[in-house]
Order: sequence, then C-alpha cells, then structure tokens
Amino acid sequence: MKSKFRILSLVLACLVSIYIVGCGSDDSDEPANHSPIVDNFIVPTEFNPGDILEFKAIAYDVDGDTLTYAWTVSAGKLSSTTGVSVKWIAPPDVESVKVTVIVSDGISKSTKRVKKTANLKFVPPDPIEETIPEPDLEPPQMNLIMPGRRAAGIKLGDPFKSVKKLHGEPDGPLGVDRFFSFWEPNKGLAGFVDDNHQVRSVFVRRPNKSKTAGRNGIGSKLKRVEEELGKAEEEKLVIAGVKTHWYWKKGISFDFGFADEVTRIHIFNPIGAALQQQQEMRRAAIEALHYKETLQTQSGD
Repeated sequence: MKSKFRILSLVLACLVSIYIVGCGSDDSDEPANHSPIVDNFIVPTEFNPGDILEFKAIAYDVDGDTLTYAWTVSAGKLSSTTGVSVKWIAPPDVESVKVTVIVSDGISKSTKRVKKTANLKFVPPDPIEETIPEPDLEPPQMNLIMPGRRAAGIKLGDPFKSVKKLHGEPDGPLGVDRFFSFWEPNKGLAGFVDDNHQVRSVFVRRPNKSKTAGRNGIGSKLKRVEEELGKAEEEKLVIAGVKTHWYWKKGISFDFGFADEVTRIHIFNPIGAALQQQQEMRRAAIEALHYKETLQTQSGD
C-alpha cells in the first residue's frame, strides 16, 4: 500500500514539473516589443525672425502600438508640445535653434531626434575691445579727443557738476533739452546731459584746440581725418556745403565745410553691430542731438 502511494506521488510531481517547464517555454517564444521608428523628421534648415514654421515627425511602430510625440525647442514659441506636427514662431535674437522630438509607444525605449535651424538675419555682436587706460588729465591731455570717450577734459558719463568744476559756469542754465555751452571766453565747447545730469555727448568747434591722437581737430582737412580714422561709415548733408561724416562704431563725427575743413566735432557713445531696430533708434537720437546743437550754435553766433 505504501509503495503504491509513493509511486502516485512521484507521478504527480513529474506532471507538475512538466507543466511548469512547458509554461516557461511558451513565454520565451513571445516576440520582444520594438521602439518606434522615425521615418522622416522635417525641420527647415533656415528661418527669418518672425517666421511661422511647421515641424513634423513621420513615425510608425512595427508592433502597432499607439505613439505619442513630445516637442521642445531651445528658443522661440511652439503652438503645441504634442502631436505629429507643430508650428513655431521664430525669435529675432538667436543665431540658431535646436528642435527636439521624442516619440514613445509607452512600452519600449523612446526614440529621440534632434535638428538645428539657423537665423538668416543674425548679426554677431562686436568683439569686446580691450580697455585702454585713461590718460592723466594734465596739459596737454586736457585737449585730447578720444572718440566715444572724452573731449576737452569732459568724459562721457561725467556728472555735470564735474564739468562746471573744470570749465566754470556755462553760458546759461540747462534748458528742457539739457543743452550746455561754453562759447565764452573762447572755449568753443558744448554738449548735452541726460535726465540724471550726466554728460551724454560733447561738441567742440572753433576756437577749441582739442585734437585726436592723430592731431586732428578744428580746421583739419578731410584727407588727414581719413588717414587717421579711415572712411566714414556714413555721410549726410547738414546745410548747403556742410556735411557730417559719421563714425558710428568709433563714437565720433566731423562736420566739414566748403574747403573740406573740420568745422565741428561731435563725441558720443559708439554704436556697434547690434539688432538693426535698436541701432536705428540710437542713431536717430544722436542725430537729433546733433541737429539741436546746430541750431543752438547758429543762434549763438
């Protein structure tokens, strides 16, 4: 009886073992799930600021799983961060933008694609110039003109009280336009201050003796000015026979009369190769100051 019970137990144990092994064998035969495949990733290679572009990812899944899409950009604004395609508004102030899409089936490893698109209108900033040590303001340095920095001992950004300490009381009080002048006695000096009473530009004219490092000042010939500073970036007619040569990036302009001799010099903060709109606004403001000073000069003569 006992031997029959042992034999039955062994048979049952074998049947259970066979069943378990058989189930394991069926699991191993199941195919693995596959990651999504991105067949085409469409991103334009170039853009203009303000453009509205469409990005698209054409993908499929061999297992037939439902796919989801996640979009990101390094700059600019997306119409959505999901979906097969999205629209994007291009920003104005970046050189290039990275576009990324991640496609997922929710089961296997996601598929990632990245492309870049470049700004056709990007203007790189001017290289940072090495700082030049300020000279000591002792004669004859008081009469040194440094484009974009100082003239007649007055440095751009100086408080107006420092100007008065150096040159005395101006011809009259600062008006609404913040204009100051020292025409008498024989200084030939004027300028404008900002709302904080800090110097924003300086003008010199006859009989002022200030000169540039290349010894150019009132009365210098056009040829000599160009030998020192090169050709002007822009020339504009002021009045009949008088034209202004603008060196925007250096921060200086020269008025030339009939004989191509310097009649007035204007020192202002330089304008570099920044965004075009900002550049034009700054140029317009500087030219407005230049025009006001012209009117003040004519009325004072």
